[in-house]
Parts: sequence; structure tokens; C-alpha cells
Amino acid sequence: MISLDTVYVNMGYGLMLLALLARDMLWLRATLIVAQSLLCTYALHADAVNVAAWNALFVVINIVQVIRILMERRSVKLPEPLAAIHALNFDVMTVPEFLGLWRRAQEVQDVTGELLAEGVSNERLILLVAGEVRVLVHGQEVARLGPGRLVAEMSYLTQEPTSASVVADEPVTYRAWSRTTLDRIKRHKPALWSKLQAAIGRDLVRKIRQVDAQAGAVSDSRGNTTT
Repeated sequence: MISLDTVYVNMGYGLMLLALLARDMLWLRATLIVAQSLLCTYALHADAVNVAAWNALFVVINIVQVIRILMERRSVKLPEPLAAIHALNFDVMTVPEFLGLWRRAQEVQDVTGELLAEGVSNERLILLVAGEVRVLVHGQEVARLGPGRLVAEMSYLTQEPTSASVVADEPVTYRAWSRTTLDRIKRHKPALWSKLQAAIGRDLVRKIRQVDAQAGAVSDSRGNTTT
């Protein structure tokens, strides 16, 4: 007849094997809690105090991690206009991920004039929060950017001099991440870095479409004039 202790130890190790196959971290942690609780119970019955103590410690650690994961995944409602900025380019991130990225940026409020000159090195990734800026190439306006749009991200990524200047005629507020901050994210949070790259790519596509639309409008206007 199979003893209860045999059931505990086999179910415990079986669940640990199942946990290693789990792709979702929450399920992995939850399964380990059950598995190590069974092994702890077996160890107590077998008077293996050290084994019981270690498994009890593992259970506590995994419970803490499950709580942390649930808190990260809980529904968080973003205030306006932060929700609009998140929806525009950053909805590839969860709300907690976006807030974590947001807090790592330095906020600059109510600035006017030239935010970024043409032909200079850019060591920041800039996100407009409020207000509007003009993008100028050789003094000619090529685009206007509003809240939620990234500024000079291409020069930041390529580490080449900026191809345009950015000017604010009215006070604007923006947030900026230094290269040091983003390099730290790239090293320690690669998943978040990948999502940020996706957000940057989405913003670049919007800018290309905006420039193409403006070029098409200019072409149509010239065509109408000649006819």
C-alpha cells in the first residue's frame, strides 16, 4: 500500500517538474508554492527538519513573488492626459511598465525656443507631454508634433547628429530619458527595452506618413496651380 508520505514526495516533485514547463511566471510561482508545501509536509513527517525548513523558505519567497506579480498586473487607471499618451504609442506596454518608464524620465516644464538644434549630438530621448513644437530642416518647417510624440528619436538611436531642429513657439512640457538611464533599462529590463523600441518604431511610422501626406498636399497644390 502506498504511504501518504510517498504521495506527498511524488506529487511535490511532479508539480516542480510541471512548474518548469510553465511559460507564465505567475503559474510557475503558484505551482512551486504547492509543490514545495507538499515537500515540506513530507519532510516534517520524515523528521527531516533541514529539508522542511528550506522548502518552507522557498514557499515564503514564492508567495512574496506571487503577490508582487499580482500587484504589477492589477488594473491601474491612468489619468488624462497620461492615458492618451499611453494609447498613442506606448500601449505595447502594460500600464505598470509604462508608469515605471515614465518615472525614470526627467520632466522639463514650460520651455520655449529651440529645444534641439540641427546638426548636434543628441543624448536624450524626448517625449512631448503638453504643447506643440515645430520640426525644421534648414529653416523650413517639415512637421508639427504634439503631446505623446517623441522628438529626435532617430538621432538618439543612430547616435548621429540631428537632421532637424525642434522649436517651441509657445511653452511646452516634455520628459526626457538620458542615454545612461535607457542603457540601464536595456541591460536590466530587456523586455521593457524591446517594447520601447516598438513604441519608437510606431512613432517613426507616423512621422513618415505625416511627411508623405504633406508632400502629397504640396504636390497637389502645385498641380492645381499649373492647371
